[in-house]
Amino acid sequence: MGVPEKEYFSLTEIMKHWERSKIDEVTLLDYARKDILIYAVYLRDIGSHKYQRTEEDGVIRTTTRTTMKFVSSDYIYQPIRYLKADDARRILEAKEGEKIAVSVLYSSKERNKESGTGYLQAHYFEPKDLLVTIEERNRFEKEYGLRTGSKTEALWQWLSNDNNQKALKLIGGTFVTIGGAIVWYLNIS
Repeated sequence: MGVPEKEYFSLTEIMKHWERSKIDEVTLLDYARKDILIYAVYLRDIGSHKYQRTEEDGVIRTTTRTTMKFVSSDYIYQPIRYLKADDARRILEAKEGEKIAVSVLYSSKERNKESGTGYLQAHYFEPKDLLVTIEERNRFEKEYGLRTGSKTEALWQWLSNDNNQKALKLIGGTFVTIGGAIVWYLNIS
């Protein structure tokens, strides 16, 4: 039995998975601008978290955020939160070491008002925090016909495609003809 696939992937993992389609950081930024790929973040929501940032005047500001939730016994916490395209774009455009404030995150990929949660204290993200869920990866690959897998797998698919068989037979026939000519030449020499 194989290892179960992850629920979400970092952008580095997504680019590696889609490397045959030549998708890089600039392409992912373009997808955020066009809102054709839905980005997510993993939100560590419950517990205490300490943040430090340096202000423009050099002062180091420390913020501690403690979050507690009182929910019904049948509540299931979902740590994956989705971003609006504009927020994903802003995060992808962040400079080195810069974190971007996001004050609304969504519990569904539809990113509608009903699934949105506004935060009095914004959450700060940088490009390395962005994720793509497995459902979104699969949807995107299907919708846009992305090529995935290894080069060996792609070669095998090309070789086994009926449309390529005529070309392969022609190439094979050419090699047989050349091989026969060489043997004939060697025999008469």
